[in-house]
This record gives sequence, structure tokens and C-alpha cells, in this order.
Amino acid sequence: MAHDNARGGDRALAMVTGAYPPDVCGVGDYTSRLMAAAPASWQPFVERDWSPRAAPNILRRLLRLRPRDVVVQYPTQGYGWSLVPHLLVVAGWLTRRYRPVLALHEFTSLTGKAQLALALASHAAAQVIFTTAAERDRARAHRLFSSRVPTTVIGILSNIPFAPHPPAFGVRGIDVAYFGHIRPNKGLEAFLNVMTGLRAADPAVRIAVIGEVPNGYEAFGDMVAERCRDIGATMTTGLDDAQAGAALADVRILYLPFPDGVSARRGSVLAGLGNGVIVATSIGDATPSALLPAIVTCAGTFEDVAVLRRTLRLSATQATSLQQAGGDYINTMLPRDWAQVAALYDRALGRAAGPAC
Repeated sequence: MAHDNARGGDRALAMVTGAYPPDVCGVGDYTSRLMAAAPASWQPFVERDWSPRAAPNILRRLLRLRPRDVVVQYPTQGYGWSLVPHLLVVAGWLTRRYRPVLALHEFTSLTGKAQLALALASHAAAQVIFTTAAERDRARAHRLFSSRVPTTVIGILSNIPFAPHPPAFGVRGIDVAYFGHIRPNKGLEAFLNVMTGLRAADPAVRIAVIGEVPNGYEAFGDMVAERCRDIGATMTTGLDDAQAGAALADVRILYLPFPDGVSARRGSVLAGLGNGVIVATSIGDATPSALLPAIVTCAGTFEDVAVLRRTLRLSATQATSLQQAGGDYINTMLPRDWAQVAALYDRALGRAAGPAC
């Protein structure tokens, strides 16, 4: 599906994505939030068929929008392994019909081939926008990434609303939970293994998995559901954003042992901190130092059973101190709202003269 903009003109911006709600995709959800706060000159361009045979029609429809800027949000669930999004960047450079911009939410975690394709595409881009400084630095360190393309870092926001008055740590109904997409490489395997050990050490502990299963990962979701039944954990899917926020506000600890460590782009961590949850997570090369005072460090091993049990016994004063540190990180390190994110995009692309306030 693409949304045509008959007006076009000097100010038009086309926001390209391969996923959009109701698709289960973090970048698709991000794009929809950004578009909801964007100026009227921005238009979404949503396409779910990125096969090579679809490329000519995609380009024709994109050119009909007559945009000045084309921002390709990458990666999304809908792109799969397609190189057509990269070709849109090259086409803008070759035809001079629009300024091609890459908005890269991930680079380090991508395969070597995917990194190579993005590095080559960067030579055709007018701008590359990253969501964290760590991802920008790693992309620019790639030997084939353009050394001349301008880059900008624009932080993400949580898609989940924050409870205005979250319950105290000691009265919440779930002791330890996972929150996020239910798919491989998110730390769920380590979570389930450690929860088995935690259950053996504390039969009364209340454990939950809260999230969504993206398309194509149904078998993995079935495995997680079976493990939850074996452990005695609840598994909840299908919540809307408000319901997810309410569920998080009833969690004492989010245990998120990411294989590559926590970074500033982990929306699940931001959602937890914003709802007063104590976040126990792993540290990696991309972990921002400003986040460290707000989290409990874990390793993703059975040693975390002891870490989690100690954290569950935090005094009210200790828990409040961590919660306040989490709130400070949210308030000082992230954009204020989606309107500010849109303003930062406009400023980065030279579309706005004033400050992004």
C-alpha cells in the first residue's frame, strides 16, 4: 500500500517503510508514531511487496509523490532480505528527482552482507540518520561506508505510554517479566533458562512473558508458550499500547538479557523505566554510560538467579532510588515527544530554520 500525495512540491517528504501497524515491527510502529506527529507535507509510503519484480512499480509510485526528500526507514519486517530499499536510495542519487535519506535503526546486529549493502548505499545517500551514537560510530567504522555522507543521531521514544503514578515496587503483582517481541536473538532463550532456575530456588515467584509474536516466528512463539507452561509463567500477547503500559506498571523487575547488551535503542527498556520497573539487563559495547545508574547488571547466565533474588529483596528506599534514576534517564536523554522527533528530522534535512524545541 502506498499513499499518494497529489500536492508534491518543494516541501514534500516521503517516508518509506516495509511495515506499518497492525504489522508487528518495531520500526513500523516507530514510523507510524512519527508520521502521526509530522507536518502535513510528510507522506507515508507503505509497501509490503519488496520483490525485484515490484521494484519498477514502487519507484513509479514514489516519483508520482514528487517528493523533495525520500527517507527509507531500515530495517523493517516487510523488507526481508530485499535490496529494493537500497535501490531507492541509488535511484534518487542517479535521477536527481529526490534527495535519498537512510534512517538506520540497526547496523551492528545485521549480517555481514546486509552491512555491506548499506555501506555501499551510503555513498548514494544525501544523509544518514541513526538512532544511537554507537550505531553511527560502528557504521562509519565499516571500511566501505561513506566517509563523506552527513550523519545525524536522533534518539527514539518508547511506543508504550507511561503510568502517571506507577505503583510502589513492593506491591506489584508480577515479580519478574520479559517484555518485547517474542522472537530469537532478543534474549528470550536465556530468560527462560534463568527462570527455570529462579522457579527452583523460589517456588512462589511470579513470572510473566509479555509481548507479540512477529509474522514468521510462530513456531518460536509456540516453543516459548510451552516453556512458560513448564516453568509456571504466564504468557500474554495481543495487548494494545495502553494495556501493555498497564501490564508493565504491575511488574517489579524486567529481566532482559540481550545477547549484545542493552543500548539506547531498546524500546522495551525505555518502556520499563518509564513505568517505574527495575530493569535487569546485560551490558555491551553500545550501552550508554548514562543508563548505567538506572539498571541492574546481569549476565544472561544462571548466576542471574542470585542477582534477581537480591533485587526482589530491595528495600523501598533502594527501589525508589533506581526508579528515580530511570526517570532521570528518560527525562534528560530522550526527545520530549514525537513532535520533537519530527522537528529533529526536519532540522537534520534542512527543512526547518528554527530550533527543534
